[in-house]
Amino acid sequence: MSDFILKFWPKEEPSEIKTSQIKSGLLESGIIGLESEFWGEPAFYPGERIHEYFEPKLKRSNPYFDSIKIIINEKDYGVRMGIEDFEYIDRKNVVSIKGGEGGFNKWDVMCQSLTKITGDAYEGGWEIL
Repeated sequence: MSDFILKFWPKEEPSEIKTSQIKSGLLESGIIGLESEFWGEPAFYPGERIHEYFEPKLKRSNPYFDSIKIIINEKDYGVRMGIEDFEYIDRKNVVSIKGGEGGFNKWDVMCQSLTKITGDAYEGGWEIL
């Protein structure tokens, strides 16, 4: 089990659940692939184009992508480093990338994709476990 979770959540709490919309959009974009399970919850394998949404840029054939799963939750929470202290996040429509080793340091394109899919502004960050 990994200690790294890269999460994406709406900047403001959305008024409705949009997980079906997110799944469809991420599947169409090639960010997610086939359904799976990870840590006992429904998940998705990375899609064929997931490598285009993160930096540093890795080839899709990189073994890193075999070690992660994408989870889409109606509601999720986490802790991140805020401006002055730790910040607790509790939002609807959260996308998590679980597993791996924390290799990404830029994910603007992923946030832009989620914003386009949902109409809600997204941000992301490494969850503190």
